[in-house]
Amino acid sequence: MQLEILLFFQSVQNGFLTALANFFSFFGEEVAMILILLSIYWCVDKKKGFILFGNLMTALMCMQILKAIFRVPRPFVKHPELIEAGRVGTATGYSFPSGHSTGASAFFGSLCKLFGNRLMKAFCIIFIICVPVSRLYLGVHWPMDVITGTAIGLFSVFVLSDAFARLFENKNELVKVSITTGSAISAISFIAAMGLHFLPMDETAFSDLMKNMAVLGTALIGMGLEEKHIRFKTDGTRSRKIIRLVAGLAVILVFQSLKLVFPESLYYPAAFLRYGLIGIWATYLFPLVAVKTGLMESENA
Repeated sequence: MQLEILLFFQSVQNGFLTALANFFSFFGEEVAMILILLSIYWCVDKKKGFILFGNLMTALMCMQILKAIFRVPRPFVKHPELIEAGRVGTATGYSFPSGHSTGASAFFGSLCKLFGNRLMKAFCIIFIICVPVSRLYLGVHWPMDVITGTAIGLFSVFVLSDAFARLFENKNELVKVSITTGSAISAISFIAAMGLHFLPMDETAFSDLMKNMAVLGTALIGMGLEEKHIRFKTDGTRSRKIIRLVAGLAVILVFQSLKLVFPESLYYPAAFLRYGLIGIWATYLFPLVAVKTGLMESENA
């Protein structure tokens, strides 16, 4: 049955639908979500950004763990003679569950819950539906992959949002939980990076999981340190916020470009470093620099 559904999508492919599928698939990827997430966290509403980050990263971690456990081959790998896949560069890791579907449902579901006007709800529902469908159309996931991924993402939104909101309001607990949990996750990510570098581990199963844990761990540490020492505010003029966003994202691009500097033989240790830098930059180092340079204001001032 799953293969028949994919063959149906293969049979209706045309240039317009393929362009549409690539468009929606893009919004289930890290570039789009990082841009929107940091715009909210740095420039709109810090609490909502924290909740969005918590929902998204929890869902993605669960998804990556399931990928590592089940290790289901993708449709175009299992049936190369029948499935002509698109956007395969984004199809890293195993198939079950779908990372794009998980991320899109957690991300846009959170936006829908946090910014619940009618237009936002309609926008988010469209993406929650269309991102998973785009992955089926492109032939990179089985139907069960996208159904499960969507369920994981929505579960994180409806079950965890209130818990993250309460944690954000309890500042002492936020500092303690963020630093303790972030340190543990960072340590596990570092061990995984060293294992991938030195041991014959399954790279398909553990590479993306290690990267996600590197970002999550250091970002949590940064949130704890930021709350303890800085407490930045998202206030400011529009031009100030634009400069703030551009400056913060520019450094993230620099961190990502470091992969061109490190030799391929050091790929996994370097990936841990790059993703770890991105996490702590977003939540601690950039707010620190921004407050010092006047791009942000601090509640402690």
